[in-house]
Order: sequence, then structure tokens, then C-alpha cells
Amino acid sequence: MSDSDKLKGLLDGSIEPSEIEQDPALYSMAERIYGRDALEEMGVSRPAKPKSHGISVSNGNGGVVLPEADDALEGPPDILTKQRKPIFSIVISLLCLSIVASNVAIGIGSYVPLCQDEVVPKDLAYSSSATVNDGNLLISWTVTGMNISSNYSISWIVSENGSNEIVDQGGSSWMAGETVRIQTENWMVTKPPYTYLSVLSLEGVAIAYSNGTVGDVSTMADVGDSGDGCDDNTRLLWSELPEYNDLSSWDEAGTGGIIDGALMTVFGLLTLRLMIRKR
Repeated sequence: MSDSDKLKGLLDGSIEPSEIEQDPALYSMAERIYGRDALEEMGVSRPAKPKSHGISVSNGNGGVVLPEADDALEGPPDILTKQRKPIFSIVISLLCLSIVASNVAIGIGSYVPLCQDEVVPKDLAYSSSATVNDGNLLISWTVTGMNISSNYSISWIVSENGSNEIVDQGGSSWMAGETVRIQTENWMVTKPPYTYLSVLSLEGVAIAYSNGTVGDVSTMADVGDSGDGCDDNTRLLWSELPEYNDLSSWDEAGTGGIIDGALMTVFGLLTLRLMIRKR
């Protein structure tokens, strides 16, 4: 059947559906005239589009027909993604290894001020005095230079017979409403000499000590550091990471613990493995 006969049959409806299905150009014309829904109701299916291979002379591109790209062959983006992932992982692993190693060598606290020292007022003074009168031991503690609205406490151990027998072990706490406080306590005692140990704490942290023996030795007090501060302890203890603000979560740099060694080993092996896989 010639093209003119096919066109005539398409217009008067005498053409067979199989003729339309076999001719893509004819199907396209029928689709424009009758619509796709009408063709589907007539049982006419869209012709299968053959894949182009080789050379054609009428496509307007110099006669060269490029084969259509197959979805299965589109792989470069995935390959690039797979190549980037190891590089990113290596960078992260090296960064973690550097952090752990520098924490052991010089301490994270040397360049990241995470630790917070307990501030002790410079003018704080803590002293005590003790006397014995008719078998009654009287001890008086004096604290000056307190911070208003801060929580303080004094804890003590009182003993007799040269610290062999404990008379009392207790304490007292308060919120400072003024800068000076005098705390006085007394106990009945019978066996000299009498001794006592006392600790002054600010917000639960010991900041001063005052000890004494009633008899031949006078009392003595010590106000100041209860230990090294954050400047002397710059290595973060990984096991205490959630409490990184506390001084107890830090230690001296230059030494490492079991966790430090384990982390360095893990990140070192992981970095080496990723670099080998990349090659």
C-alpha cells in the first residue's frame, strides 16, 4: 500500500490497525487526528522505537547518528562518588588521630580552654583557735573575704588522747550573706592532748585547711591551692569527657592512659587501611 493510500485509509477509517502499528510516522499522524485515547480504544499500540546504530543521511547532523546512551552505561558519577568517599574518610581518620596524639603530647587544654579552675578569693582568710576549760574543748573558726551568695562549709574531726580516740566528726554549711563568719563548737573531753582537723570548702571544693593540737602545739592554717590547676593539667581524660569543665577530668600532658593508646591504635590502623584501599 502506497503512502497516499495509507493516508486516505487513515482519513476515511478504512485502514487496518496493524498498518498503523507498523508505521511510526502514520501512528504519529493518527495520534494527532484522533488522539491517543481513541487509538487505544481501537486496539492500536504505539510502534516500538528501534535503536539507532550506524550511519544515517537525513538527520540534519551531518549524516552521523550517535547511538542513544544506555542507562546501564551511565557510571561516571557513581565512580566519582566512590573515589571521593575514601578521601573524606581518610581526612576524618587523620584528624581524629591528630587530636588524640596532640592531647597526649601537649594537651587539648593548651589551645582549647575547656577546663575551669575553682576561683578562690584572693583576700580569703581562714583561721581557728582552741581552748580547754574545765574539761570543755572550745574551737572557734573564723572565715573572712567570702563571696556573697556562695555556698561554704566547714568539716572537722576532733579527737583526744593524741588522735587515738575520736570525739566528734561533723560539719556545718551555709550560704554567705556577709563576708565574715565565726563558727564556734564545743565538746566535753577528758584525755589530753586534744587535736582537730578542719577543711573549708567553697561550692563543695576544698579551698583551705586549719588544724591544731591543744596543749604544747599551736594551731596552724593553710589557705590556697588544694592542688594543681587547669594550667598544669591540659590532657583531657576521655573517660571523663561529659564532665570536661571539672578539673578532675584533666591530667598532666606528656603521659597517656589505656584509652589514649587504644584510640591512637584504632585511628592509626583505620587510616592505614583506608589509604591501602584507595590505592
